[in-house]
Amino acid sequence: MAEKKVVIVESPTKARTLTAYLGRGFEVHSSKGHVRDLPEKELGVDIERGFSAKWVVRDRRVVAALKRAVRDAATVYLATDPDREGEAIAFDLLELLGDGNRDRFARVLLHEITPEAVRAALAAPGQVDLNKVEAQRARRILDRLVGYQVSPLLSLVLAGRRFEGLSAGRVQSVALRFICDRELEIQDFVPQPYWEVLARFPTEPPFSAKLEGRLTEPEEVERLREALPGARFVVEDVTEEEVKRRPPPPFITSTLQQAAASELRMSPRRTMQIAQQLYEGVDVKGERLGLITYMRTDSVRVADSAIKEARALIRDRFGKEYLSPRPRRFKNKRRSQDAHEAIRPTQVALTPEEVAPHLTPEQARLYELIWRRFVATQMADGIWKRIKVAIRAGESVLRASASWPLFPGFAQVLPVAKLEDEGTVLPAGLRKGMELPAPELEFLEKQTEPPGRYTEAGLVRKLEREGIGRPSTYAQIVTVIQERGYVRRENGALRPTLLGHVVTDFLREHFPETVREDFTARMEEDLDRIQEGEADRLEVLSQFYEWFSERLEGVEQELKGGNKPFRVLTDVRCPNCGAPMEVRVWKGGLYLGCSRYPECKTTRNLPPHVEYRYRPGKVELADALAEADAVPGAGRPCPNCGTPMQLKHGRYGRFLACPNCRATAPVSTGITCPKCGQGELVERYSARRGGFWACNRYPDCRFALSGKPIEACSACKKGVLYEDPRHGRRCSNPDCPTRTS
Repeated sequence: MAEKKVVIVESPTKARTLTAYLGRGFEVHSSKGHVRDLPEKELGVDIERGFSAKWVVRDRRVVAALKRAVRDAATVYLATDPDREGEAIAFDLLELLGDGNRDRFARVLLHEITPEAVRAALAAPGQVDLNKVEAQRARRILDRLVGYQVSPLLSLVLAGRRFEGLSAGRVQSVALRFICDRELEIQDFVPQPYWEVLARFPTEPPFSAKLEGRLTEPEEVERLREALPGARFVVEDVTEEEVKRRPPPPFITSTLQQAAASELRMSPRRTMQIAQQLYEGVDVKGERLGLITYMRTDSVRVADSAIKEARALIRDRFGKEYLSPRPRRFKNKRRSQDAHEAIRPTQVALTPEEVAPHLTPEQARLYELIWRRFVATQMADGIWKRIKVAIRAGESVLRASASWPLFPGFAQVLPVAKLEDEGTVLPAGLRKGMELPAPELEFLEKQTEPPGRYTEAGLVRKLEREGIGRPSTYAQIVTVIQERGYVRRENGALRPTLLGHVVTDFLREHFPETVREDFTARMEEDLDRIQEGEADRLEVLSQFYEWFSERLEGVEQELKGGNKPFRVLTDVRCPNCGAPMEVRVWKGGLYLGCSRYPECKTTRNLPPHVEYRYRPGKVELADALAEADAVPGAGRPCPNCGTPMQLKHGRYGRFLACPNCRATAPVSTGITCPKCGQGELVERYSARRGGFWACNRYPDCRFALSGKPIEACSACKKGVLYEDPRHGRRCSNPDCPTRTS
């Protein structure tokens, strides 16, 4: 009888793929993720005893089933993911299933899931990397110490009692601070005027040149307005150059998330979900294949065999001239983990066109993105031609340039952004000393722009640049701060909520290290050092807890003494005693309470998305609340009992409510629906769209607007003028002449 062999992986999907590969003699089972973790309802870390942790089984039924599966197995292959978390799962399985006979257990690393790679990995098994396990344990304990001990303090300070909903995290807090700081920059930004000067020359063909630099002084602008019209415009220099454009390195986790966000409009979380599916295996042409290598990596290293395969495909498909002269290899950044390759196709010969019919649309788009990026790395440079012209006009110099592609190179498969002057045409025959005809001059007055808010991809880029988090955590960080209500997406960008500002400032004041990027990055380096065997887990945890415990004790002592360690006052006055009201938190929502509590117990609701101006320790929102309270319909008789309706603020925005019979009604704008002509446009809210305005005859009429309606359009008589979040005031009618003028 053949010896029984068992393979254990985390994912049921990966288990199905390996089952298809291995056939008889092998059983493949799934641990369904981590089998042990810290307990949910207690700290689970004995700080006095060297930070010893209490690891509990998450699902005893899963472990029992795995024990039965390995009981009579000759060999057990632990084939969990090849990263810290996967190594920790392999170690837990070894401890739980070993039963004193660990010699039959072997660690297998699957960097890609293809029949050849799986067979090669099983033929060369290794041992569990205990340094990796130590790094994972240290990371988990650090996160538990911060989350489990700071989060209750947050609720005690901001709400006066403990409740779930508020949280602080070792890495998420820094990410939130980045977003809040950017919002304060935007809020305090003061536009500065500047001028650009364009000269349009009536040559054949006509072309434009721009004055060097920006003009920031009105006096200088006036001087040039007088001097330039009478000046001679003479070509001072004409130069030609070749611009080489090199392909970017293959994807790592962060760059894949950024590219998928900008090109495919995928969130980091969704990108990783789809990439996981492509890695674990999909059915292609009747065969189950893992289409990409492991997707959690910060290494740009690529196996020699994959480079050869890509170069052969390029030579056959595009021709020898499209092949880079030598195999391209890219350098890793400092402290990158080189255990895994870059993200690439497992079989370059499987083109996006071939596999697309077997994939979902999202899978197909992401696979194509990865395939094109990898193939491009072994293709020739793209070559562009550029002509640059300098034109002298008295003391001023104007410049013009034009560029066009000579040879696309890697751009044949990987679209690249156009150069700034690509598509511009300059007259033939421009030469040094040539006098040009008098141009038409244009002085363009502009204003400096505030910095943009972070997008999800931009935040990932910032985290990577600052050395915060690991490839496995970027998507989770971006997701958690939104799920906690600290940040919301607005027109594709991340904007902090008032709650996000309050939490950040509490941490900034009492736990400043948790929101400092240099400190958080150093902690990540310490975890890497543990993984590399250069640091001790106890040493790292002890150094962290030395300052952390002092911060905890300081806040706890203030609370015990009856003091309030942190408060956020507003410019709203208490209607009963006149004292400033302060922002308070309850179960993730905000409200205002009198700062003289408990002497004065006045409170008022706070709209979920009220506009505000935030200052550390002070919020300006009195004007916004006054505007929010002035709505059509407030005070009108209830249709059921005749009692005047009152404005209320709930989880889904504003609404009217009867204080007597509790009947409710949406807040109306008083503007007739332009589509059906019968209903009124009212305020609505959804978790996906946020605030919007729609006809109150829904679902009979589905007219909706993303911005606040203002009035019926007088230009076309068919639409409604509204405040478009992206384009400003415009008409809802796409054929309105105001939209094309």
